[in-house]
Amino acid sequence: MVFGRGGKLNDFIYFFIGTFIGGGVVLNRAVFTGQSGNAGAVGSMPVVGKNNSVTQLIDHASVFTLEKTLRKHKRDPSALWLSPDDWSQYDDLLQDWIQSTATHLAIAIVSSCSVIDFTAVVIDGSFPAEVRSKLVSTTQTEFDKHNLQGITPPSLLEGQLGASARAVGAACLPLYSRYLLDQNVLFK
Repeated sequence: MVFGRGGKLNDFIYFFIGTFIGGGVVLNRAVFTGQSGNAGAVGSMPVVGKNNSVTQLIDHASVFTLEKTLRKHKRDPSALWLSPDDWSQYDDLLQDWIQSTATHLAIAIVSSCSVIDFTAVVIDGSFPAEVRSKLVSTTQTEFDKHNLQGITPPSLLEGQLGASARAVGAACLPLYSRYLLDQNVLFK
């Protein structure tokens, strides 16, 4: 929210694709955690899986799913974790993962925007910048295929922090809690 694209946005939903998928909700320039602290648990969002079964986004959009695919094709997945800036050795299988992830991510975005009128969606993750770029553009294509009647389409944006997003965010939490105004107090 502070170090990436979010600093210029009033409200957005954030999707971070790492080992698993997670995210967050920002409303009025403040992280919204919800009553139990689980707002933004995007991995739990229902999406349509194979055979029209309802599954969760976490089952389709994570680096772990790519690792399973690589293992199924008898490929060493260690570079996913050891070389997060170069996945070129997986190009032959990467496009299918990007397509599947984007398809399911688009469903989650449409669902999110039907509840909260987000102006933007930020997509980031623990993968090379060119993978992020392809994922965002493919997600935009998939998003555009949906019936968006009643929804103002948000801007789909690439995150800027990549693999360091979680560490940077976690390192800042003590500073935020001590020095930044909790806007939720104003509404109680």
